[in-house]
Amino acid sequence: VGREALMRWQHPVKGLIMPNDFIPIAEETGLIHELGAFTLHEACAEAMRWDDHETVAVNLSASQFTNSALVSLVESALSKSGLPAWRLELEITESVLLANSAANLNTLNQLKELGVKVALDDFGTGHASLKLLSAIPLSEVKIDQYFVTRMRRSAVAFEVLRTAAELATRMGWRVVAEGVENVADIPALRAAGCRYGQGYALGRP
Repeated sequence: VGREALMRWQHPVKGLIMPNDFIPIAEETGLIHELGAFTLHEACAEAMRWDDHETVAVNLSASQFTNSALVSLVESALSKSGLPAWRLELEITESVLLANSAANLNTLNQLKELGVKVALDDFGTGHASLKLLSAIPLSEVKIDQYFVTRMRRSAVAFEVLRTAAELATRMGWRVVAEGVENVADIPALRAAGCRYGQGYALGRP
């Protein structure tokens, strides 16, 4: 039903550098805004080559929400690519909400008004309250891989995953299980209420 944009840096000397190593530096130096703009435009353009029903997900960092031009950037990426807004999904973590909740919630509402989907990444591992979560204009939650990898050997992990999926479903959010690396996990995920999954068992990067 869709794909997520992943950033990799192919360095001429050091070879492949992963996001965990260069994204924090980009955030510290302020280059994350230029990098984020590039990623968003590239992802929207790439998605236009896919089937019409497929969505593309792009991660946004907390620091990108400090940029007042974020909504304009999203509008620009959609306009230049021709991608319908509903096919773009912006992924955020709970840290986005905790950093500056009032201003960030306003930005999220503006993005929602554009018709863009908003997904909460790493669901179940953050510190946001249920009160705050209920105020977010979400379309989707992605349940963290931590619970997916433990659910078949831990009844507690399975119940946490099932309860999180039920809560999200009742809120009207689509539920996606992250880090599905074993086909054998799929029946258990279905039993837990996860209708969507993401990971090596379903599609490699």
